[in-house]
Amino acid sequence: MKTSIFIAFALAGITLSAAQPLAQQQFDIPKPTPKWFGERIALPPKGFAPDLGLKGIEEILFAPGMFKADQPDFFTYVFLFAVEAKPELTAKVLQKELFTYYAGLSKARLGNPKLDTSEFAVTVKPMKHFELKPKEALELKSFTATVKWIEPFATRKMQTLHFELQAWKYAKSPHQYLFVCASPQPRDKDIWKTLRKIRGGVALKPAK
Repeated sequence: MKTSIFIAFALAGITLSAAQPLAQQQFDIPKPTPKWFGERIALPPKGFAPDLGLKGIEEILFAPGMFKADQPDFFTYVFLFAVEAKPELTAKVLQKELFTYYAGLSKARLGNPKLDTSEFAVTVKPMKHFELKPKEALELKSFTATVKWIEPFATRKMQTLHFELQAWKYAKSPHQYLFVCASPQPRDKDIWKTLRKIRGGVALKPAK
């Protein structure tokens, strides 16, 4: 009985939190080890992609070797977008917004606003639902994607990133949520087990 009451209060807290303004929402994104590190930024990111069409917040969690080109988990990370209801997160919208995000990041980090991005490319494909999903997620949409861009932090060379994306909503919330697993390693490599486990542990913190 006590367990049922606790679950009911927890769900009520999540519902209240999901209805809050995005800037007030907080998330649990589990770290595989203490060496994983992250940050939170506003969307659109004024420093590198002010033209992004998605408005809200981004939570990012980086693998320990994220910015070290000689490490097996180089440029491996996850991120969560919590954004407004429009535009709807379709494959077409995601393709456009990911291109804007990564092209802007390359230009900003390389200090070249006129950087030639003609070889950059983003492809997004709808998929059947992945096995692991964020807790309490509703109306799930799943996608895979690739992003070809110039990695601007360590190598400054062309790189292909592989993505798994899940978009969803929470009960009684006007907002949309997107969780992305990203790595230059193909999706059949062991690192993806870690990324998917993180996705399965993502949760919106209940309102206090």
